[in-house]
This record gives sequence, C-alpha cells and structure tokens, in this order.
Amino acid sequence: MQVTLDQARALDAFARHGTFQKAAAALGKAHTAVLYALRGLEQQTGLVLLDRTGWRTRITPEGERVLEHCRRLLQAEADLVAACAEARTGWEASVRVVLDGIFPTEPLLRAIGALAREGCPTRFDALVEFLSGVEAAFERERADLMVSLLPPSLPGLRSLPLPPVRARLVVRRGHPLAKLRGPLHGSDLARHVLVTVRGSDPRLQLATEPLEQRSTVRLPDFAAKRAAILAGLGFGWLPDHLAAADLKAGRLVALVVDGRREHVFEPRLHHRASAPPSRAARRLCEALGARL
Repeated sequence: MQVTLDQARALDAFARHGTFQKAAAALGKAHTAVLYALRGLEQQTGLVLLDRTGWRTRITPEGERVLEHCRRLLQAEADLVAACAEARTGWEASVRVVLDGIFPTEPLLRAIGALAREGCPTRFDALVEFLSGVEAAFERERADLMVSLLPPSLPGLRSLPLPPVRARLVVRRGHPLAKLRGPLHGSDLARHVLVTVRGSDPRLQLATEPLEQRSTVRLPDFAAKRAAILAGLGFGWLPDHLAAADLKAGRLVALVVDGRREHVFEPRLHHRASAPPSRAARRLCEALGARL
C-alpha cells in the first residue's frame, strides 16, 4: 500500500469542509484533483471510504478509521517540517531544565519570555525539585540542564558555578524566639517547631541540621514554607530573595544562632559534557548567571 500525503490531505479536507468543492478550495486545487485523490485512496486501501448514495456524500465508518491514520501522517509531516525549520534556524526543539527550589526562578522566566518575544520556537520545560530529587529528576526526564545545591553523582557532567544564594533563619515577629535577647543556641531552637521543605541533607551543613530530621512540618515548596512561617507556625530557613521584603517590613525577624547570621549556598549548573548547550539553552545558562 502506497498512500500519498496528497491523498491524506484530500480526505482530511473533505472531512473538515464537507464537500468536494470546499475541500478543493481549502487545498488550492481543482475539484477533479480532490476526486482523483480520494478515488486513489480507496483503491490503495481496498475500502469504500465515501458513501455516495445519498443526496450528500458522507464519510463511511471505514473512512473515519482511515481518516484517523491519515491525520497521523499529516501530523508527522508537520512535525518533520517544524524540526527542519528549527534545525535551519539553529534553535533546539526543546530544552528541559531541573532546578532546586531554593534557587530564584525569575531570571529563568525573564529569559524564556525574551526568547518567546524573539520568535524562538523552542519548547521549554522547567521542573522544580529539592536536594537529591534534582539529580533524580534530571536523569529521569533526560533533562538538558540542572541547577543543584548538592554535588551530583552522575558521571560525564560539566559543572559551572552560579551566583551564591544567601538564606537566613527567620521567624515571625512576635514568635517566642523573636523575643529572646542575644544570640541563640541550638537548645533554644529545639523547643520550637522547625519548618522544612521535604527534609534536608547533612551535606548542606546547616546550623539546624541536628533538628532537621525531627521536623514535624515538611512542606512542598518554599512559597508554602514562607506562608507557614508568616502564619507563626514555626521558624525556618528562607532565601533572601523570598525573605528580604518581609524582613524589611518587619513581618519577619532574622535569628542569629551560635553566631551565624546566614547560610550561603553555592548552586552549580550542570549539563552533559557530550551535549553542550545549544542556542536557546545557552541563553538560559547566561540568564542564570553561568559563564560558558
């Protein structure tokens, strides 16, 4: 069987427009060309695709089944045309990024918006995970870029430093911890609720690490964590890009524990050494602060 794309287009156009004349007009072809293509398709399939017995020609049930497959052929053709067009322009078909949720997403979103305004045809997929979940998602999703706090275990990756992320241990103003005078110690914190995001990892070397595993409030992301702390549920670490406005307005108070006022995270961007970032991915890397 040798079904042609012209035959598939003729059946699709007839199904969408309902008459041979309208199908021909939509395809920019003569009426006889559409009739010829449809008769050829019936000969190729050995099926009656059109019921011509009534006052109006209709697609038969067999024709509906063939139409489904014809539309798959036409979609495959469209995908191939798009892929070739993207290859000619130098844009990738897609870019997948996995980020640790503590990292600010605004630079990434601004870069994606700028690329969209330039007419970049690339499809972007961004996934947020935390700690070891970042690497697991990177491998599972076959992503192109990964922003993580923890050193990866996967071989064959190239690693680039990103701007540091500073975080402070904060609590709502009016919380008992905010009323204590002077530097705090771990024993002061142990009597209160520590709010975390999907647990922690000892490799982060947080001042609250001994308390992390006993945390009774574990939330799905930092937005929920910020809301919980502002609601007075407990204390926890927040990155400066999420806490700065609340600290300035006095809604949150930064805690000093054992002389430590902040914790500095050093995220890194990773990509497979065998697949260096292409045009769109390079723009995202630069927006995140990586120097390629």
